[in-house]
Amino acid sequence: MSARKIRIGVALSSGGARGFAHVGVLKALLEAGLDVVRVAGSSMGSIMAAGYAVRGDIAELEQRVLAFRARDHTRRGLPIMNPARITAFLDEVLGGAAFADCAVPLAIVATDLERRTPTTLTTGPVALATFASMAMPFIHRPVPWEGRLLAEGSLSCVLPTDQARAAGVDLVIGSLVSQERPRINGLMTGLAQSAGQAIRGWQRSYVEFFRARPGQQGVPGEYGDEDDAAPTVIVAPRLERIGQFDFRKMREAIAAGEEAVAAKLGEITTLLGRD
Repeated sequence: MSARKIRIGVALSSGGARGFAHVGVLKALLEAGLDVVRVAGSSMGSIMAAGYAVRGDIAELEQRVLAFRARDHTRRGLPIMNPARITAFLDEVLGGAAFADCAVPLAIVATDLERRTPTTLTTGPVALATFASMAMPFIHRPVPWEGRLLAEGSLSCVLPTDQARAAGVDLVIGSLVSQERPRINGLMTGLAQSAGQAIRGWQRSYVEFFRARPGQQGVPGEYGDEDDAAPTVIVAPRLERIGQFDFRKMREAIAAGEEAVAAKLGEITTLLGRD
């Protein structure tokens, strides 16, 4: 009788184009014989998580990532994704899937602007949930969802390890590619304070959010907390040469993800007591 596969929950962080490394992380974990039974993502990580979860096909996800051309989805003159184009792209890639259709259980994290807390999405249309998770403040409109206004997941949760944890999961692996955000958050807070009375309509939600100076859910320690139902290991691909808008460096990012898992694989198998 063959040994049971180790069941893994995988959390994919925010990070813009650096998030292409998540493909390499997932690919390497699967090639190592680990069984990915749940994926969770925030912002760019939500797109990679959804892209894998819908059909459970890492080869297809890698192929789509390598074929992606950011210029087809951006506003002219700005390195910012066009909402209409990116939503249509997500609908096409995900085949109009709902969470219930996913081959691998999926959780997507967005930020509830009024409550200033992370919101975990596990039902409804996957494409809309991923867009909510990457709706950047003052650039994209907040996404209405069951009476709430949702926006960029990393405003409240950069790496959703808690959302990747579920019954039957032996280990949670967090793929952390996000750069430090204090400067970005500082700029957004400054904009909210200075623009205050001049901003109307949907942008008002962002003003109020940043005026309240909410905190972010912290990244767990190397092996998580002792009380965790499953331990957590953080994988951090080396992406020094890749910025958040370097969308042409997907091959380099994917390779970095694979290398990061290879460097941690011994620790992972030892932690789980597998030779």
